[in-house]
Amino acid sequence: MAADTAKNASNLRLRVLSAIVFVPGVLFLVEATEWTLYFLVLGVAARCSWEFYQILEEAGYRPLRLPGCILAMGVCSYFWRLGKGEMPAGDLIPLLMAVTVLVMAWTLHQSGTERYTANAFLTLGGVLFFGILGGAPLLLVQTAGQGEEARHLVAALFLCIWFADSGAYFSGRLWGKTKLAPTISPGKTRVGFIGGIVGSMSPLALGFLLPSFSPWALAGLLLVAGVGGQLGDLVESAFKRDMGIKDAPPLIPGHGGLLDRFDSYFFAFPLAYLYVDMLAIFEP
Repeated sequence: MAADTAKNASNLRLRVLSAIVFVPGVLFLVEATEWTLYFLVLGVAARCSWEFYQILEEAGYRPLRLPGCILAMGVCSYFWRLGKGEMPAGDLIPLLMAVTVLVMAWTLHQSGTERYTANAFLTLGGVLFFGILGGAPLLLVQTAGQGEEARHLVAALFLCIWFADSGAYFSGRLWGKTKLAPTISPGKTRVGFIGGIVGSMSPLALGFLLPSFSPWALAGLLLVAGVGGQLGDLVESAFKRDMGIKDAPPLIPGHGGLLDRFDSYFFAFPLAYLYVDMLAIFEP
């Protein structure tokens, strides 16, 4: 019992510290200029992919850590240029072909035949996951029309993710009994999931900053992002459990890795982008 109390207190301190440090910093970078947003996205992709490859190394694999991070950043940059109309969408296919050939050949040079298939495809998976899904905010900004409102939209989605996480945590602690996915993340409950959905609706209060969205369209967007964020959290938990670790390599000693803080991001933003893109297609 004492150990559980200490663990809960530690988790609460971590959440408070994250809110104090990350929330203002991230919102500033999102809202300042499109270039600060661009470098924020690249930084998140680079650091999270670095931690991903570190976890694989601790599990006995030999992924291409530095090349994988650089390639993930390159894929993110492609989406930036695609959104600005500087590159045609068709260029994505030759880009992915080049990345695949490069990773397969480079892995052969580094590790030979020892676990070659696993090392090559895990490296490639990291590039695609953190490059494509991590680049979604850049596509979202361009789809939403660039400018201040587009950056407000990205900021609202970050708030949606954070409020969903807080809603899930506190409602789960207070009222949660039935486990949501006990074999993946024993601490998550069904009540916590519902609390996360309720929390994800909080940015509706900022609807006046997003005049292009009707209240219903904005609510749908936040719902999609809120569910996607919790799915991302579960996916990262499954990955860490499969690798036999509890937390990603710490960015700050004692406070976990950036991947632990941004796991929801890699599902919430791609789903939000797809939602906004569908709205643009079907609007009269």
